[in-house]
Amino acid sequence: MDRKRPVRTAVFVAAACGLLFAWRLVSEAVPASSDSGCQAPAAPVLVLPCREHDFGTVTQGIVLRTAFRVENAGDRRLILVDKTAACCGEEPDPRGFIVPPHEAKELLVEVDTMQWWGRMEHVVEYTTNDPATPRFALKLTARVTSPPSP
Repeated sequence: MDRKRPVRTAVFVAAACGLLFAWRLVSEAVPASSDSGCQAPAAPVLVLPCREHDFGTVTQGIVLRTAFRVENAGDRRLILVDKTAACCGEEPDPRGFIVPPHEAKELLVEVDTMQWWGRMEHVVEYTTNDPATPRFALKLTARVTSPPSP
């Protein structure tokens, strides 16, 4: 029996272990490329530059309207559903408000001041299909004064 054979085997095993260890270190340090086919699933991404609007002083009985810019920075369509309407007895639009991927739309919000007097703060709540922002609120404020007497 050759005495060098066990030594050669030990050297081979040590070298193989070293290569395996080095490969593992490199594979953990280098992130996977996008060409590997292992991409994160696409999702909508809500971008709201502004969430509040102050109308200042207004006369009671008018309908206040404003538009909020809603952007979708994601790769899937963004769906917004008005939850405030559902809580107040109105039927929400079952289709919701849809913003296509990488586009922006104006979301119209209105409030009738007939039921308000003095400081008004109206909050409209929405749910979304954006995993990072499943809910958000828009706030409308104003100081509502009585209409002038005839």
